[in-house]
Amino acid sequence: MGRTATNLVLLGAGHAHVAVLRRAAIRPIPGAALTLVTREPRAAYSGMLPGLLRGDYGFDDAHIACAPLAAAAGARLLIAEADGIDRAAGMLRLAGQSPLPFDLLSIDVGGRPVMPPGGGVPVKPVGRLLAGLAALEARLITGDRVAVIGAGAGGCELALALAHRLGSRTRVVLIGRDRAVLPGAPARAQAVVRRALAAAGIDWLGGVDAGPLHAGELALSDGRVLALAEAFWATGVVGPGFLAAAGLPCDAAGCLRVDATLRSTGDARVFAAGDCAALEGNARPKAGVWAVRAGPILEDNLRRAVAGQPLRRWRPQRDALVIMSLGNGRAVAWRNGLSVSGRLAWHWKDHLDRKWMRPS
Repeated sequence: MGRTATNLVLLGAGHAHVAVLRRAAIRPIPGAALTLVTREPRAAYSGMLPGLLRGDYGFDDAHIACAPLAAAAGARLLIAEADGIDRAAGMLRLAGQSPLPFDLLSIDVGGRPVMPPGGGVPVKPVGRLLAGLAALEARLITGDRVAVIGAGAGGCELALALAHRLGSRTRVVLIGRDRAVLPGAPARAQAVVRRALAAAGIDWLGGVDAGPLHAGELALSDGRVLALAEAFWATGVVGPGFLAAAGLPCDAAGCLRVDATLRSTGDARVFAAGDCAALEGNARPKAGVWAVRAGPILEDNLRRAVAGQPLRRWRPQRDALVIMSLGNGRAVAWRNGLSVSGRLAWHWKDHLDRKWMRPS
């Protein structure tokens, strides 16, 4: 009798799993029965989100259709949301559907911003952000004010994109815990972004924490209260609660602890990459670039796990290139303490993003 196929379940259509499926389409994984489980039929590419909000890209430009992606890899597609893992039974629990058996489970579901309950609109998942923005635009009154909480690259990009999209109807305020925007970025990049924020008319409030948005008011840690139409959260990431609930080792933020092979430190059947994963001994920032870089290693190790072969260790580089869009056909890029900005940086980013979305 032939060997039974290994049920390899990919939970989430994040950037790393997109790479796994693309590579499997070119070179199938012998002995694997692939299933992709994703909450939405189209996967958003975070690198193009600011451009999508500004109108530089259409919806299809910034999203990957999961059905043809899965079909090309010979994978079954399930549109469903996971709500638990039964490790003893080897089952993935799905909301409103029958449990899905797995022999190997790879998780790339991203995370959600750290925010208080009822605090506003999270920047992830992207579908919820787009829905929240549409609801805001339907009720927006000229003179309203909106806030973006979190002043890293993602928060600064979001604030600039919202200021462009909403125009003179509203005032955007950017709020950060640190006293400077882009904490950890080179001083020149910080200066470029400060000038871009000022030119866009965005107010900057640094060195404060924000509380929940209640009845149109946002309380700040320094005692001020801001009247807001909406608050958008682009703060640090927390993992989905079902990971820790399954008894899998997680970090303080609820992200799955994985070793250098991207395998769970507590269950050899489980792998993870992207924002929902915490790489032991070599922590990476929660940014799409690291999920993209993890994709080929994850695919190779899933292939090896199916075949019962030793796994490869991932040795990510110390620093990654960051390119942040500023709007108006400009961007700022930095790496290893050096930075450049202008139209060339934007064309570079646009080329890399489009190439990743349409690799062939």
